[in-house]
Amino acid sequence: MVRILTKMKIKMKNILYLFLIAISISSCKVDNFNPPSVTLSGKVIDNVTNDMIENGGVNSGTIIQLFENNSTQPILSNSFPDGHFVNAAVFTGNYKLVAVGAFKMAGDTIRTTISKNMEVDIKVLPNLRLKATLQNLNWTTATVKGEYSKVFLNELAIVWSAIDNPNIYSNSEGGKIINNVTSQGLTTGEVVFTITGLTAGTRYYIRAAGRTNNLGKYYNYSTTIKTQ
Repeated sequence: MVRILTKMKIKMKNILYLFLIAISISSCKVDNFNPPSVTLSGKVIDNVTNDMIENGGVNSGTIIQLFENNSTQPILSNSFPDGHFVNAAVFTGNYKLVAVGAFKMAGDTIRTTISKNMEVDIKVLPNLRLKATLQNLNWTTATVKGEYSKVFLNELAIVWSAIDNPNIYSNSEGGKIINNVTSQGLTTGEVVFTITGLTAGTRYYIRAAGRTNNLGKYYNYSTTIKTQ
């Protein structure tokens, strides 16, 4: 009797092991997929001038949203300060692309099928177009002209740093000057800023910045200029 019970226990264990193995194999078949390996890259560009849309970078820049099929949860990518973006870990499939930043998308939402490494340009209409020009540098003082055009301004600023691509929120070893111009009704023109307290012999990176009354309070930026 004991032998019979022992044999029955062994047989039940074997059946249980086979059952668990079958579940494991079945699970692998269901969940076993290749990791994301396709790269999506591109540029956010001005639909009128074809210039790349400069932005604040990782902590205050353009965000590229990827919606797979009908998903409402986007895959997010931050663009670089000069306006280009790279997402190196995307699954193949059908996607909707939405760019969020200091602009409005020029056309309908972009829909594309990603089956291999690809590039895409996202055309937008910036809230504001800016240009910075270094007019004079005298040891510890710099004079910079900021030119602006397109829409009504809330703020017009100049930002500088000893590190490339400064923005309103990040300007290491530098600073910012912000003029609130909401009541002035400015649409197109130029303002000269005087930056003082610079360290002689140090290279500074300077950008004009501006903000309209947009929903996300995003800033537009000019291309970076250098003091030397």
